[in-house]
Amino acid sequence: MTLHDQLELRLDGIAQGGAGVGRHDGLVVFATGGLPGELVRVRLYERKSSYMRGVVSAVLEASPDRVAPTIAAGDHAPWQQIAYPAQLRFKQTILREQLERLAGLADLPLEPIIAAPQPWGYRNSVRLHGDGAALGYHASASRTVVPLTHDPLLLPVLNEALGVLTRQLPPNMVQGVTLRGSRAFGYALAQLEPHPAVQPAELERFVSTWRAAVPSLAGVVSNGATAAMGASTLHEELAGLTFSLSPTSFFQVNLAQAERMVALVLSTLQPLAGQRILDLYSGAGAFALPLAAAGAAVTAIESGRDAIMDGRRSAEMHGITNVRWIHAPVERALPALDETYTGVILDPPRRGCHPVVLQELVRLRVPRLVYISCHPAILARDLPPLLQAGYHVALLQPFDFFPQTPHIETVVVLELH
Repeated sequence: MTLHDQLELRLDGIAQGGAGVGRHDGLVVFATGGLPGELVRVRLYERKSSYMRGVVSAVLEASPDRVAPTIAAGDHAPWQQIAYPAQLRFKQTILREQLERLAGLADLPLEPIIAAPQPWGYRNSVRLHGDGAALGYHASASRTVVPLTHDPLLLPVLNEALGVLTRQLPPNMVQGVTLRGSRAFGYALAQLEPHPAVQPAELERFVSTWRAAVPSLAGVVSNGATAAMGASTLHEELAGLTFSLSPTSFFQVNLAQAERMVALVLSTLQPLAGQRILDLYSGAGAFALPLAAAGAAVTAIESGRDAIMDGRRSAEMHGITNVRWIHAPVERALPALDETYTGVILDPPRRGCHPVVLQELVRLRVPRLVYISCHPAILARDLPPLLQAGYHVALLQPFDFFPQTPHIETVVVLELH
């Protein structure tokens, strides 16, 4: 069998990343677009010594979990053809299998995944790309821009701004656009990346027209020569606090689920006056500020300049003075710390923790760690060094932050024996 051939097979599993899994002539076949239990025809595009990859070209016998997709060009919502209860079931399975297969971890205290209250219309931020003629997402595994005028994953206020933007945007105006919406206050903020040849006056005329057509667009920031037009920060509420956010600083994209996650972190770390807590990869302070508001002294480490500025500004709004902000990569800042801490919260990017971070956590011997992971395979890589150092998993709680996609967010509570 050669590449681009098609084969028929019965799928019997689902893999990290969301592809269906089957077997043919002793090889594992990863079939994008297929579901467990289905008989499918797969068009191959990659062959290795132990596996093949392909795309489902026809579903010959459909799973009862298959539903009609909501949008046609849906690379950014690759699981939209899966009924939501089945999405949750598959994510639970993927997390368990990744930890068992890659890290050899069995009999973990894995709790049922916490479903999102809104499977659609939950995202409060989006990053779009321009190719001179269109604005949208990149197609899977390519730099091709798929034009977008409406995305049912987004908050309504973002779709309002997006719809007008794509109708009015002149050719070759921007290279990219970031939109951020406030669930609490119902308005949006945008950051534009203009093409180098665009004159500031031309950009300002367009922004003026755009904002006039979208009253909920409170401000537009340009990373070119022009200054902010309208508001340059957006306010959002989380855990009873108001956060002041720049368009591109990291913040949780699903606020309903973030509320639940912050509540779990607070109940786990039980912040009280006199306790010292480390917040690693702190972003704009989604965990640091609630922990500090509850009385703990928090050291927050974050490499993003805008996020640190947002966190400090939000703390000042609430008169919170018991957060120490460190602007640096975590792997550089952590070795310089020698204080005693009662707890650590770490929410690293998708690539997980730098090896130095894991070494330093072992050195610090903090009694309780809360590790938030967005990638089961990376979590399986990062957990063993901590377990070998004497930690055990007290809780493994998955959350569905990203319905219609295979992404899994997991909270792991680790305690020293």
